[in-house]
Amino acid sequence: MSDKEEIPSIDNIFVDFVHPNPNINQQAFSNMKKFWPEESIAILTKNLDSKNVVLRRKSVKALASFGKAIVKEIIQLYFLSKENIQRISCLKILTIVASSNSLDDLREEIKSLIEIAIKDDSVESILITVSLLRQLGNQSLPCLKSLCRDNNVLRAKAAITALSEITALSEITDPSIKDFLVMIADDISLDSIVRESALDVLNK
Repeated sequence: MSDKEEIPSIDNIFVDFVHPNPNINQQAFSNMKKFWPEESIAILTKNLDSKNVVLRRKSVKALASFGKAIVKEIIQLYFLSKENIQRISCLKILTIVASSNSLDDLREEIKSLIEIAIKDDSVESILITVSLLRQLGNQSLPCLKSLCRDNNVLRAKAAITALSEITALSEITDPSIKDFLVMIADDISLDSIVRESALDVLNK
């Protein structure tokens, strides 16, 4: 930092944070990380269960902008939280971070979180949990395979889609993936919607 560089106050940063212009928001995120990281994180995490949707979404984006450095704290917050809105916000942050960072060194922590998250049958939690698994990539394949047989049709269908997307993007040629989807499509014990979803993937 140069001697002439002025340090913005945290109050001014948060004025920019709530500004309707997303470019100004991005600058606020940058200033949070550069000048007031701990203080900003403390404020932002309190917004994760806010009834104000705009404030909550901006807080998710701001916390995700801290990248991998924020992951352990967000996982811990998820474990401690009893509020569904806050937990979903945590999952959204982790999904954004995982989309541009490898979290392989945090497998055990994330595995423990996923084990809890997949028990939540709310629609938003199901979709964001599967999205997180999708962003985690190949390490999540065993879990996604298991979820393809889940009794919750939405979760099973989302898992099938995520499984197909991961294998397509990573150019996996393992025939066992296709064989697995064939088994899902042929399994008469599963809901017809789940079977049709697997068949749709196979026919693409």
